[in-house]
Amino acid sequence: MPSLDDLPTLASVTPTGDDLFPIYDLTADGSSKVRKVSLNQINGLSAADLTVTSVATATASITAATRMLRVTGTTGNTGIVTVSIPVPSGAIRDIIVQYFSAGTGGTGTVTLNITGGGSNIFTSGSATAVSSITSIASGTTLRLLSDGTNWYRTH
Repeated sequence: MPSLDDLPTLASVTPTGDDLFPIYDLTADGSSKVRKVSLNQINGLSAADLTVTSVATATASITAATRMLRVTGTTGNTGIVTVSIPVPSGAIRDIIVQYFSAGTGGTGTVTLNITGGGSNIFTSGSATAVSSITSIASGTTLRLLSDGTNWYRTH
């Protein structure tokens, strides 16, 4: 009688965030029941998903091009930073913005605003879409999720 010791073993690997794993989709039709999912989709963010921006001028515009954006001001700097988010139907469907007005131990006061490509941002507790979120407080993490049509602020 066979035992578990008789089964072949899989070689040990060190996965990277872009490794793909097969999944079986019971709801799919035809021969397309097997799909693939990346390790990043299972585990969350990878190093390539993070952009760190330190604002050294009084006014700056940043385009969110990765899933996570960390924005810090520099010591003594004051001004307005505008982060432009992509259209909600694009490749990035989940955006996290961490904001610290003056960085670690700094004294500046930078105001952060988020702007979209139209009135397609729904903030928490509001049934009306807006085109921007203004005056985000320092020390805040803001998360936006897209359904392909609109952005929704979840926190």
